[in-house]
Amino acid sequence: MVRKEAVFAADIGGSKLLSGLVDKCGCVYDREKRALDGNMIPERLEQNIVESLNALKERNPDVDITACGMTIPGVADPKSGMWVYACFSGISNYPVVERMSKLLGLPVTIENDANANAWGEKVFGNCRDCDDFLWMTVSNGIGGGLVLGGELYRGACLGAGEIGHLVIENDTDMRCPCGHAGCMEAMAAGPGISKRYKTLTGADKSAAEIASLAKDGESEAIEVMRDTAIYIGRALGKTASLLNLERYVLGGGVMQSFELMEKDIVGEFQKEAFAQPNASAKIITTALGYEAGLMSAAALAICPPKK
Repeated sequence: MVRKEAVFAADIGGSKLLSGLVDKCGCVYDREKRALDGNMIPERLEQNIVESLNALKERNPDVDITACGMTIPGVADPKSGMWVYACFSGISNYPVVERMSKLLGLPVTIENDANANAWGEKVFGNCRDCDDFLWMTVSNGIGGGLVLGGELYRGACLGAGEIGHLVIENDTDMRCPCGHAGCMEAMAAGPGISKRYKTLTGADKSAAEIASLAKDGESEAIEVMRDTAIYIGRALGKTASLLNLERYVLGGGVMQSFELMEKDIVGEFQKEAFAQPNASAKIITTALGYEAGLMSAAALAICPPKK
């Protein structure tokens, strides 16, 4: 039997665990998906991760698993190996690297999920040839990760890249979980899109449904998606004036409708950004698709970023 080599990638989400075996070229040998309890506790999460690895091992006896990469929702400290805090579950100060290394029998590398997505884009995606970029996910929330000078930039207190908490609308009472009104996450993430549409129409629709209605020509949906694009472009433009990055990579479920919003995103970016030094900046979508989290977790293990 010819043996293959892979890493175990574990993408921890708010409601699901996606894991898989991925080789150094980014080929996914096998996947495992499990639902996670919203009242998740570390012991239950550990059990799910171990059971996922065992299931993958059983189905792939010809694969040697050498390491584990794990994306963490919330604040992660790769240097100490701590899961510092996650607001969705309340998990805090959990020594995830120490615990999971013992349980899995593998070296484990962790990273905040948005930072990991940025690193995954650097290792496997559209930024393999780019050393200065922002990765932004627009889904049920909005997160960001920065690569500067070819390395992840985490900030002094592990809070760099949090573009979801830029305030981009002052005349609103739409509040973000962080406590501020008018944050990107409050205005342009999926729940914010739905709330703004309901204010206009009285109807409850998901962001995906609203995007579909906009494509079909419904005026209210078009207005909501145009405003969403303006918010995104505004945030990216402000970021550009501060950091003068080469690329801005967009991922997440809402960005499945990028073509619908691209013109307004770029237009607002150009209005906001200091023009001359940012004239050649590119706004693109991720190459990693739906499995960005899984591929990014694998990238952490295959080519670990500096801690």
